[in-house]
Amino acid sequence: MVTIFSYLIFLISILVMTLVIYLGLIKIKLI
Repeated sequence: MVTIFSYLIFLISILVMTLVIYLGLIKIKLI
């Protein structure tokens, strides 16, 4: 149970990082 929870947190953190990088690239392209 704990391993599944930590795995979900790991996946969510990866998704957040990819979203931040994607938004950063969009801002660089807009500038």
